[in-house]
Amino acid sequence: MEIFGFLAIFFLLKYLYEVWKTGKEERKRLEKLDVNACLYNGAKDNLENEKTMELTIGTRDLFLDTLSKIGCQYELGETEEDCDKIYFTYQGENFTASANNEGWYVHIWDTYWGHVELCDIDELARLKKAINLSNMNCATMTVYTVDEAGSNVDVHCKSVIPFIPQIPEIDKYLRGELNDFFRAHQYVGNEMAKQREAENVL
Repeated sequence: MEIFGFLAIFFLLKYLYEVWKTGKEERKRLEKLDVNACLYNGAKDNLENEKTMELTIGTRDLFLDTLSKIGCQYELGETEEDCDKIYFTYQGENFTASANNEGWYVHIWDTYWGHVELCDIDELARLKKAINLSNMNCATMTVYTVDEAGSNVDVHCKSVIPFIPQIPEIDKYLRGELNDFFRAHQYVGNEMAKQREAENVL
């Protein structure tokens, strides 16, 4: 009987030890989860703080800062009508931009870079065709306006681009976007030249 009593106590103690050991391991696992959760939340908070800091500079201010970095002199609109306008020169071409610190986009125009006489019907037809092809193949949009008083058709380009601090190497990004205007110029000019050559062959 004493042996049975001893065995009963032994197995009871062993069982209690296993329960205690399992509980201890479970507590360690939960503590580890808590630590990982804290680390995750801390990293998440840091990331959110970085994003908040990045967004402290508005689109307009960022655009002006980037213009300076790529060596562009600029002037700001002074009247109430053009208070959000930015006038700048890039590679000898005059551009106008519109941006504010509440939005995420910059509107850029390159106006009056090409002209065709309104009375020159053939050249006007070539221009229209070249503009359509350019708009299908270039990122920058090309349009024309008719100046009946001056008997001219004027050519312009426009682009709307996102401009936020999260864009990597934003100075190179802006250079690339501005260079697209010159690609559009060249495309329109080349297409008009091709049409003239084709007409001469016929």
